[in-house]
Amino acid sequence: MKAPSAWFLRIIPAIILLQTLPFKFLGKTESVELFTILTTKALGNPGLEAFARIGTGVVELIAAILLLIPALTKKGALLTAGTMGGALVSHALFIGFTGIAGQLAGMAVVVLICAVILILKLPKKA
Repeated sequence: MKAPSAWFLRIIPAIILLQTLPFKFLGKTESVELFTILTTKALGNPGLEAFARIGTGVVELIAAILLLIPALTKKGALLTAGTMGGALVSHALFIGFTGIAGQLAGMAVVVLICAVILILKLPKKA
Protein backbone atom coordinates (compact mmCIF):
# COMPACT_ATOMS: atom_id res chain seq x y z
CA MET A 1 0.00 0.00 0.00
CA LYS A 2 1.36 3.41 -0.93
CA ALA A 3 2.26 5.71 1.94
CA PRO A 4 -0.27 8.51 1.26
CA SER A 5 -3.23 6.13 1.10
CA ALA A 6 -2.01 4.24 4.16
CA TRP A 7 -1.75 7.49 6.13
CA PHE A 8 -5.22 8.54 5.00
CA LEU A 9 -6.60 5.19 6.20
CA ARG A 10 -4.80 5.68 9.54
CA ILE A 11 -5.67 9.31 10.16
CA ILE A 12 -9.39 9.25 9.33
CA PRO A 13 -10.33 6.52 11.82
CA ALA A 14 -7.94 7.93 14.44
CA ILE A 15 -9.61 11.35 14.20
CA ILE A 16 -13.08 9.83 14.45
CA LEU A 17 -12.08 7.71 17.44
CA LEU A 18 -10.39 10.63 19.20
CA GLN A 19 -13.23 13.09 18.62
CA THR A 20 -15.68 10.90 20.54
CA LEU A 21 -13.45 10.57 23.61
CA PRO A 22 -14.42 13.82 25.37
CA PHE A 23 -18.04 12.67 25.31
CA LYS A 24 -17.11 9.36 26.92
CA PHE A 25 -14.52 10.59 29.41
CA LEU A 26 -16.41 13.72 30.51
CA GLY A 27 -19.74 11.95 30.85
CA LYS A 28 -21.62 14.03 28.32
CA THR A 29 -25.38 13.43 28.35
CA GLU A 30 -25.54 11.77 24.92
CA SER A 31 -22.82 9.28 25.78
CA VAL A 32 -24.26 8.48 29.21
CA GLU A 33 -27.69 7.89 27.67
CA LEU A 34 -26.34 5.54 24.99
CA PHE A 35 -24.28 3.50 27.42
CA THR A 36 -27.15 3.38 29.92
CA ILE A 37 -29.39 1.91 27.21
CA LEU A 38 -26.66 -0.55 26.28
CA THR A 39 -25.86 -1.73 29.80
CA THR A 40 -29.53 -1.92 30.75
CA LYS A 41 -30.63 -3.91 27.71
CA ALA A 42 -27.51 -6.01 27.19
CA LEU A 43 -26.45 -6.62 30.77
CA GLY A 44 -29.54 -5.80 32.78
CA ASN A 45 -27.51 -3.43 34.94
CA PRO A 46 -27.59 0.32 34.25
CA GLY A 47 -25.07 0.74 37.08
CA LEU A 48 -22.35 -0.48 34.72
CA GLU A 49 -22.81 2.52 32.40
CA ALA A 50 -19.73 4.45 33.56
CA PHE A 51 -17.52 1.36 33.48
CA ALA A 52 -18.65 0.49 29.94
CA ARG A 53 -18.40 4.09 28.71
CA ILE A 54 -14.95 4.82 30.12
CA GLY A 55 -13.66 1.34 29.30
CA THR A 56 -14.74 1.75 25.70
CA GLY A 57 -13.07 5.16 25.63
CA VAL A 58 -9.78 3.70 26.88
CA VAL A 59 -9.87 0.96 24.23
CA GLU A 60 -10.63 3.53 21.50
CA LEU A 61 -7.80 5.78 22.70
CA ILE A 62 -5.34 2.89 22.56
CA ALA A 63 -6.61 1.90 19.09
CA ALA A 64 -6.22 5.46 17.79
CA ILE A 65 -2.65 5.71 19.10
CA LEU A 66 -1.70 2.34 17.60
CA LEU A 67 -3.16 3.34 14.23
CA LEU A 68 -0.84 6.34 14.10
CA ILE A 69 2.35 4.40 14.89
CA PRO A 70 3.46 2.80 11.61
CA ALA A 71 5.03 -0.26 13.25
CA LEU A 72 1.82 -0.90 15.24
CA THR A 73 -0.80 0.13 12.69
CA LYS A 74 -1.93 -3.42 11.92
CA LYS A 75 -2.47 -4.15 15.62
CA GLY A 76 -4.35 -0.88 15.93
CA ALA A 77 -6.47 -1.78 12.91
CA LEU A 78 -7.33 -5.15 14.46
CA LEU A 79 -8.30 -3.52 17.76
CA THR A 80 -10.26 -0.85 15.88
CA ALA A 81 -12.13 -3.39 13.74
CA GLY A 82 -13.10 -5.43 16.79
CA THR A 83 -14.23 -2.37 18.70
CA MET A 84 -16.28 -0.97 15.82
CA GLY A 85 -17.74 -4.38 15.09
CA GLY A 86 -18.86 -4.53 18.71
CA ALA A 87 -20.27 -1.02 18.48
CA LEU A 88 -22.31 -1.88 15.39
CA VAL A 89 -23.64 -5.09 16.96
CA SER A 90 -24.58 -3.06 20.05
CA HIS A 91 -26.45 -0.58 17.88
CA ALA A 92 -28.21 -3.34 15.94
CA LEU A 93 -29.27 -5.32 19.00
CA PHE A 94 -29.74 -2.79 21.78
CA ILE A 95 -29.31 0.91 20.96
CA GLY A 96 -30.80 1.40 17.52
CA PHE A 97 -29.92 3.75 14.68
CA THR A 98 -32.08 6.81 15.23
CA GLY A 99 -30.86 10.31 16.09
CA ILE A 100 -27.33 10.64 17.42
CA ALA A 101 -27.06 6.84 17.66
CA GLY A 102 -27.46 6.62 13.90
CA GLN A 103 -24.76 9.23 13.33
CA LEU A 104 -22.39 7.38 15.63
CA ALA A 105 -23.15 4.09 13.88
CA GLY A 106 -22.39 5.74 10.54
CA MET A 107 -19.02 6.90 11.84
CA ALA A 108 -18.39 3.38 13.17
CA VAL A 109 -18.97 2.00 9.67
CA VAL A 110 -16.41 4.43 8.19
CA VAL A 111 -13.87 3.53 10.87
CA LEU A 112 -14.51 -0.19 10.41
CA ILE A 113 -14.04 0.02 6.64
CA CYS A 114 -10.72 1.86 7.05
CA ALA A 115 -9.55 -0.69 9.62
CA VAL A 116 -10.46 -3.67 7.44
CA ILE A 117 -8.65 -2.17 4.44
CA LEU A 118 -5.56 -1.63 6.59
CA ILE A 119 -5.71 -5.21 7.88
CA LEU A 120 -6.00 -6.62 4.38
CA LYS A 121 -3.54 -4.33 2.59
CA LEU A 122 -0.70 -3.70 5.02
CA PRO A 123 2.32 -5.99 4.79
CA LYS A 124 2.48 -8.75 7.38
CA LYS A 125 5.22 -6.96 9.37
CA ALA A 126 3.37 -3.61 9.48
